[in-house]
Amino acid sequence: MRNTLIQARGDRTQVDVANEMGISQKYLSKLELGQRTPSLKIASQIASYYKSSVEMLFPDIFSPNQSPKSSI
Repeated sequence: MRNTLIQARGDRTQVDVANEMGISQKYLSKLELGQRTPSLKIASQIASYYKSSVEMLFPDIFSPNQSPKSSI
């Protein structure tokens, strides 16, 4: 699970955030659960939306110290 990504969303719903970003709620859910890996374009878009860095929101992908997690 990508807890930092979930925390960045705060009290907003996945539906609201996904609509504002132009992605589906299902895709956002899979990103938050760590079941999907975003393209660099989408990761950058999400980081910009949350005013954060891709490294902070997706540490399992962009941090060399994190080991990859297997998908379910």
